[in-house]
Amino acid sequence: MFLDPIHFIKEKAFTQSFCENIISQSKKQKTTKADIKDGNNNNRKSNISWLQDESLIKQITPIVNEANKKCNWNFLLREFEPLQYTIYNKDDYYDWHIDSHKKQYQNGLIRKLSFTLFLNDDYDGGDFRICQTHPNPDKVTLDIFKPKIGTIIIFPSHTWHKVNKIKKGIRKTLVGWIVGKPFV
Repeated sequence: MFLDPIHFIKEKAFTQSFCENIISQSKKQKTTKADIKDGNNNNRKSNISWLQDESLIKQITPIVNEANKKCNWNFLLREFEPLQYTIYNKDDYYDWHIDSHKKQYQNGLIRKLSFTLFLNDDYDGGDFRICQTHPNPDKVTLDIFKPKIGTIIIFPSHTWHKVNKIKKGIRKTLVGWIVGKPFV
């Protein structure tokens, strides 16, 4: 499957107060060390908590639908997984990975789209990188982002991406996945 573009970015998709509200809501949740379902846990260092907030999903859904249509991905999407609030402290990172799992879920669905909503921008390092692979190294494309608060990046879940190490401050994001039936 060839997709062009491989990501959708919308700056100022959400207000600063919207982002601060998510941070405030997430502080009430228990955080745990992040792990990786199908991979090497040394590939990631951050803390997470989970949000099951239908009002957040309702506000994010129109932008996900816009990305799906404008990028001509036209994926058949069914539902959101629980939202992940992710905290990256100094020296935290998430090396190259994809969000797709090796097997479909018990309900027969797979991750189709992923997103990251940037809740703050007062940190150094931690840039977001997304890669379109190619067997010819000269044709690999790498996009690097240091988005401002309220920016959302949406991309197919099988796309390679990473978060570089945090040099100073704390990076806070809301991450999500939208699932649907497997591709035919």
